[in-house]
Amino acid sequence: MKTIKDTITWINIVNPTKEDTEFLKQQHNFHPIILDELLQFSARSRVESYDDYLYLTYHLPVYDPALKTSRRAEVDFLITRDTVITVSYEDLEPIDAFLGLVNADQNLRDRALGKSSLLLTYYLIQSLLNFSLRQLRHIEENIRSVSLEIFRGQERKLLERISYIKRDLLDYHLISRPQKILLNSFLGSAAEFWGASARIYIDDLIGDDLKIQQQIENFLEVIQSHEETNAQLLNVKINRTMQVFTVLAFFTFPLVLFTSVYAIDNRTPEFWFGFLSVAALTILLSFLLLKKKEF
Repeated sequence: MKTIKDTITWINIVNPTKEDTEFLKQQHNFHPIILDELLQFSARSRVESYDDYLYLTYHLPVYDPALKTSRRAEVDFLITRDTVITVSYEDLEPIDAFLGLVNADQNLRDRALGKSSLLLTYYLIQSLLNFSLRQLRHIEENIRSVSLEIFRGQERKLLERISYIKRDLLDYHLISRPQKILLNSFLGSAAEFWGASARIYIDDLIGDDLKIQQQIENFLEVIQSHEETNAQLLNVKINRTMQVFTVLAFFTFPLVLFTSVYAIDNRTPEFWFGFLSVAALTILLSFLLLKKKEF
């Protein structure tokens, strides 16, 4: 647990324990059910408004290199008039980074913790949204790499890469999409809790989230187009291969039949010379035909 005190107090808790919830119970009049929920990961994002505080559960995507996709991380907010409590279940880069900035930059500290818990909440959620936006960069780089390689004859290899990118995008979208509903709900709760002046801050957060959703939609359209193009190229290559085997089967069938018929009895050297000449001529004609057809 880390605490920064100014006009507003920020308490940041990572991997909460029973002792942490007991401390919060003694300091604030939080509902026991809310405190119990802080001890475990929440299934969904939500906003709950009470007389003296707001409870906000925020989910954000974090890329996992081992899984090659985005997974869900969570930050819970307990917000009173003079205190903001953040609870996470792992060390999160945007929270740690903002904590470092507040300790290093007195101007930022004065803005975030010097006036209202609204401003601290705004800066914290903005930090989470900025982190989510940065998390899209690796997806953008992967899509750009696919764009450069899609016509280089690596269709089978790209098929796997495109599948990983699509899974990452869809997982990211599944995690981040509920934040639109969450922030719109928070807009009404914030206006009731802090007054109408809170709307401009929450509207700004909604705008930042909209940028993320628009980028996701754009990336999904691009990767789906690449997937269709790659599939078409792969189908052309497969069809070409099948045509080659079909032509070869057509030209080798007479040789197989010829060999089967004449293998019954022993033949003279003259026969075998003629047989091999016919076979060689057939193979040569097949080769020339295939070359003409560009197989």
